[in-house]
Amino acid sequence: MVDVDEAAPADIVDRLLWRDAQQMLGRHMAAGRDGNCVWCGWHWPCSARRLAERADAVSRRPWREAWTLRHDLNSLPAAMTDRGRADRGNHNHRRYAD
Repeated sequence: MVDVDEAAPADIVDRLLWRDAQQMLGRHMAAGRDGNCVWCGWHWPCSARRLAERADAVSRRPWREAWTLRHDLNSLPAAMTDRGRADRGNHNHRRYAD
């Protein structure tokens, strides 16, 4: 089965990497009032945001660069992604209670 992403720009070389980058950019999208990422609670711009920006750029480059960055994305701690979350709909995650 072939999954074609109609929304991906024409210059994308690695569609899977681009899609993952867009998902992470959507999660780690802004700093809260305290200057920390609204998703993971780390200082803005968090490392997940910077990696997602890099993944977006690399998804348009030759496949060798995309291949190595995909490994970097999969190496992120679960706390910075939604892999370890029970409630994936909670975008107001805070690291510590007030």
